[in-house]
Amino acid sequence: MTLIYLLLTLLAERLIAKPDNCRSNYYIDKYIQWLESKAYLHQQTSSTPLWLMWLLPALLLSLSLMMLDIALVNFVVTLGGLYLAIGCPELRNTYKCYLQAANRGDLQACDMYTEQLGLASYDPRSFGQHLIWLNYQRYAAPMLMFVVFGLFGVIAYSCLRALHGYSQAHALQAQSSLGKILHVLDWVPIRITAFGFLLVGHFSRALPKWIGLLFDYQQHAKLVLAEVAIAAEDVSCPAEDMTTEPTTLVQLAKRNVLFILSIVAVLTLSGILG
Repeated sequence: MTLIYLLLTLLAERLIAKPDNCRSNYYIDKYIQWLESKAYLHQQTSSTPLWLMWLLPALLLSLSLMMLDIALVNFVVTLGGLYLAIGCPELRNTYKCYLQAANRGDLQACDMYTEQLGLASYDPRSFGQHLIWLNYQRYAAPMLMFVVFGLFGVIAYSCLRALHGYSQAHALQAQSSLGKILHVLDWVPIRITAFGFLLVGHFSRALPKWIGLLFDYQQHAKLVLAEVAIAAEDVSCPAEDMTTEPTTLVQLAKRNVLFILSIVAVLTLSGILG
C-alpha cells in the first residue's frame, strides 16, 4: 500500500490544482496561530512544551484512526494527508516566473523571485542548489518519512519544520533545540536523497563527495545536498546564463523522486514494505 499511496499522491499533485486549503502549511499555520492565541507559544517557550506541540497533531490523528479502525477512512485520510504534505504549487509557479524573467533578461524580477523562493542574499548556495533543497523538503523528505513512519511521520515532520521556521523568525528560546531535532531527523533522509543523486547523475564524480560527507555530523543538510548535487551534475555555464544551472538541477531532483519510487517498488515487491 505504501507504493500505491505515493503513486496516487504524486499523480494527484500533478493533475489537480491545489487551492490554499489543500496545503499542509495552511493548516499548520492555523495551528500555530491557535497556539499563539492560547499563549502556549511565546519567546520564553522551553524545549519540552515544543516537543508536545510538534508531535500533538500527528499523535491525535493517529490515535483517532486507530480508534475508528475503518479501512476506508484510514485510506482516505492517509491519502489526503500525503496530498497536503507533498508538493508546493506556489513555489513551482514562482520558479516558472523566474525562468520567464530570466529568458527576457529581467534581472530585477529574477532577484525578486529568488527572494520569494527563500534564498537569502548572504546564502553561499546558488539558486539551483536552493531549488534542490526545496525539492527535498516538499517531495523527498515527506516520501521517506511516510515510508518509515507512515502518516504520523509526515505530519510530525511538517509541524516540526514549520515550528522551527517560526522559532527562527520570532527568536524563540527553544530555536536551537528544534534545529538540533530537525538536523537529526534529516540526517539519514538527506544522505539517502544524496545517494540517489549518484545513481541518477554522474556516479563516479559524486561518489567521493558523498562518502566524504556520509559521516559528517556538522555539515548542514542544505550544504550536503548542494555539494553532492553539483558533483553529480555538470552545471558549468556562462555567468550571464541564469537558467541552465537551475533547470539542470531541478531535472536531477525530479529523476531522484523517480529513483525513490523505484526503491519503494523494489522493497514492496520483495515483501519488505507493505
